[in-house]
Amino acid sequence: MNGLKVSEGNLANLLVSDNPQYKNIGTSFKSMLSDELTVVETFNDMWKSTLGNYFGQSSQIFYHVMNASSISQEIWTHNDFPYEKFLTNEVDVSVLNWKPTRNNPSQLELEVQSKLTTTLGKHSIIIPPELDEKLKNDPALRKKVLANVEDIYKFHKQPPAFKISGVKEYGTKIYGSVTILNAEGDVENCVVTSGGTIMGPDEETLRQIEVERIKKLKRKEFNAELLEQSQIHYLINQDLLNNITELQIGYDSV
Repeated sequence: MNGLKVSEGNLANLLVSDNPQYKNIGTSFKSMLSDELTVVETFNDMWKSTLGNYFGQSSQIFYHVMNASSISQEIWTHNDFPYEKFLTNEVDVSVLNWKPTRNNPSQLELEVQSKLTTTLGKHSIIIPPELDEKLKNDPALRKKVLANVEDIYKFHKQPPAFKISGVKEYGTKIYGSVTILNAEGDVENCVVTSGGTIMGPDEETLRQIEVERIKKLKRKEFNAELLEQSQIHYLINQDLLNNITELQIGYDSV
């Protein structure tokens, strides 16, 4: 068998083919072996695949089993909320009791923007222990809960930017997310952040800007040349006028 590739079914056949006493149990053994070798896709695997489809691949993905659905919507949507605490290998449980110390600030505030930037490229999902146990043994439930998560990702992922004439998006968009499920498998809270791109003039607009720049430069050079010629003409005329005046004075004196 050196160098021979053997499939699961053939492996079972080979194991019993040389043992007549096992001929009668060959079928059941093959079935048992096939079941043992079957790879079951976990909910974690399914979730990671969904993440890749919507937000691209990331090496910083965290699957946490804990109860976090008690965080209210008011607290969750506060722009100071420390989402980044869920984006680590170990969650600081104090985040479950976090309270704001000021009114909700603008997302454009520098401190808020700086904090949200730390979430980019990282994704986390938080699942209650009782739901996690059910997901291990219920394929139908895994698909149902994943559909719930997928719906919320569709909603939160930014739609394609409206086309603005002469404007283009530069760079590669990076996403971050934190998703909290409740015991029923519904999405209790979710936040999706994005960044990494800037808006600027497109290629055609840049070409037009360059054309206008060259035109302005040529006009500036032309105007400078006109000014120089005007100054020369002025000096020549002044010189002629002076000569005429001197000639007139000389004539009068005669």
